[in-house]
Amino acid sequence: MKRYLIDTCALIWYLEADKRMRPFKEEIEYYINDFAISIDSIKEFIYLVQSGKIKMQIDADKLAQVLNKGNITILKFDEYEVDCLFKLPFYEIHTDPTDRNIIATAIATNRTLISGDTHFYHYEKSGLRFVKI
Repeated sequence: MKRYLIDTCALIWYLEADKRMRPFKEEIEYYINDFAISIDSIKEFIYLVQSGKIKMQIDADKLAQVLNKGNITILKFDEYEVDCLFKLPFYEIHTDPTDRNIIATAIATNRTLISGDTHFYHYEKSGLRFVKI
């Protein structure tokens, strides 16, 4: 069984039924593989909805239903992620603290990160497994 971590953009694309998430839709909905999302992605998603940066009619109950339907686990940030975060190199080209937390979570929990972010490949040298969609 493969283990994945869904980045914030991938969550948005999944909720919008965007073609970029099509390769993973069946795997999520039929529990073919193990999918999780970082608590940091949940926080970022809520911020994007509340700020109007993404236009989506969704609330906490609807989000919980979608995550439960897909058996997508929300991962909390713990001491393993903290340790991993301290060990991540700092790249001037990519300074987003939320992304760095998500990357640390993927590495610490031994999950392949699904994202559209083009800067994540820098962290493959630090142990990140990454699928760019």
